[in-house]
Amino acid sequence: MRKTNIADRDDDVVTTAVAGETVMDQVEGLGAVLLLTPTRAILVRQGAHFRPRNGVREWALGGLRDAQLAPPRNGNGRVILRTGPYPWQAVSVFVSAQEWPAAERAVGHIRVRLAQAMRSPTTNFGSLGSRPASDPPERG
Repeated sequence: MRKTNIADRDDDVVTTAVAGETVMDQVEGLGAVLLLTPTRAILVRQGAHFRPRNGVREWALGGLRDAQLAPPRNGNGRVILRTGPYPWQAVSVFVSAQEWPAAERAVGHIRVRLAQAMRSPTTNFGSLGSRPASDPPERG
């Protein structure tokens, strides 16, 4: 794993969050780092050691609904992870234009895993979990 720009104490949090898994890809965001392991997407926010409840968040790659990119404008772009069926169930990681190639690569990895999960819903990807159920029925 390459050295991140976040504080040394946050490096300890990153090491704990990864828990011995191989880091396949990493995106240095503005105030956060997005790590991809073979089974999970992990977001470690700057100052994570001060934020025990929301400084580190993780999702099984097969459990994400979508991964999107908002291209850089005025020097910053955005990686959007859709974590649930509703619009507010999303997490954004803002990235500088210099990190844009890493963001595109990471979203590509996530999309491949989502496509695998959709093609074979009965396949078990280790600790990936199953795909979420379809959207709840609309109430009339």
